[in-house]
Amino acid sequence: MPQFVLPDGAAMSYAEVGAGVPIVLVHGWAANGAFFRDLAAELAKSHRVYTLTLRGHAGSEKGAAPLTIETLADDIAHFFETLDLRSACALGWSMGAMALWAAAPRICGRLSSLIVEDMSPRLINDANWEHGIASGYGASDVANTVSEIEADWPAYVSRFAPRMFAASMRDACPELEAWAAGEMAKADAHAMAAFWQSMAAQDFRAALARIATPMLVIHGGDSQVYDDGATAFIADTAPNAKRVVIQGAGHVPHLEAPDDFLNQVEAFVRETRRPEVKSGGGAVP
Repeated sequence: MPQFVLPDGAAMSYAEVGAGVPIVLVHGWAANGAFFRDLAAELAKSHRVYTLTLRGHAGSEKGAAPLTIETLADDIAHFFETLDLRSACALGWSMGAMALWAAAPRICGRLSSLIVEDMSPRLINDANWEHGIASGYGASDVANTVSEIEADWPAYVSRFAPRMFAASMRDACPELEAWAAGEMAKADAHAMAAFWQSMAAQDFRAALARIATPMLVIHGGDSQVYDDGATAFIADTAPNAKRVVIQGAGHVPHLEAPDDFLNQVEAFVRETRRPEVKSGGGAVP
């Protein structure tokens, strides 16, 4: 797998397949590029697809920079700029969407579209926001979550992974949940704790109004992580956004309803494609 050198010298793994209009896939918290393997293979039939494995996640180095959403945004922007990607579609699943929102001021001129997969602009619920993590997750819960992650990461993953999938999917395809849990267990607990703290500190509600890039927001109709109002808020706030709901899917629609998800992505990429502009994308120096 190719390695991309980040600004602090850390190596970030990524995959590149296909040819055509570039699509960049950015995974969620504690995951890695393998979560997009099947989607990337399908998209590569008509696009050049870059699948990142973010720093601190299994397969990429942590480096010396702070393990924050802001650092991930810098890494993504550096990737776009170094490869000179233009008229690209960027797809962010969960935390990957936050990283892309944070990177937007630097990369919006290089994007033709942005796709958000089941995310909220703010994780923390309070008196003025009830569309964060389900079950009323609040600021007072963060320290306990971090302690649980650092104390016994495999045990935390075993509790977290089932919530990623719709109940019907867990019953019909238990091996998918088992695979996801196995991949997540490879992540570094201290890195995941740091990223969780950073995610919990973010609030993109106001920033969304300044992201004019055409945006598709995909919600899993049976998501146990974020309610319908989270993605509805994004679609209502970003000036050029629209939303689709994939019924029967949870927090990972691209794995739970792969055909429907692929069709939505390909249709949106066609709809928002700019006149062809040559992008870079050769070997990374």
